[in-house]
Amino acid sequence: MKKASLLLVAVMLSAGAMFAQQQIPDFKNVPMLIKADGSLGKLEKPTIEVKSKTKGFSYGASVVTFLNILGGHSPIKIDASAANFIIKMPDADTDPEGYLYISKVIVAKDTRELELAQSAAAMAAAFGGKGKSVQRDDIKPEFTKVEPGVYKFIPSTPLVDGTEYAIVLPGNVAYCFSTTGEAKGKK
Repeated sequence: MKKASLLLVAVMLSAGAMFAQQQIPDFKNVPMLIKADGSLGKLEKPTIEVKSKTKGFSYGASVVTFLNILGGHSPIKIDASAANFIIKMPDADTDPEGYLYISKVIVAKDTRELELAQSAAAMAAAFGGKGKSVQRDDIKPEFTKVEPGVYKFIPSTPLVDGTEYAIVLPGNVAYCFSTTGEAKGKK
């Protein structure tokens, strides 16, 4: 009887330890949302096109390269204060700093846009004009190592309610979500 009781206690302790462990994403390079209960949730992986367009006219014109994200709004809605994510890097030696960033996404009709670069158009460049640099609202993540090659991360600045965001990885791969609530100034 004593051995059975000890065995039962050992099984319960090991089961408790397993539930207390951080869940790890199954796949590399796929950021996941950490839900309030500790489980992992998927982010939207939309269809994306890389496009360019000209802004302005004549000598002041510039070419903007952007990600065109199909679909007007992300179906993944999270509370701005509960933005906790986790990612498994390509390998344990990859430094997460500079590997990914979080950026606001501009909603435009049935698509969303994320500017990547802006440069002077050919005529402006020929006459010494310069394109302005893209002023995105990038948010640098703060990382916490979970195990080799696996990092939890949160935005370094608070997210805004009612706003579309993308977590952008190398190769212009984006995972999207939006925050609940209503953005200030919108009615």
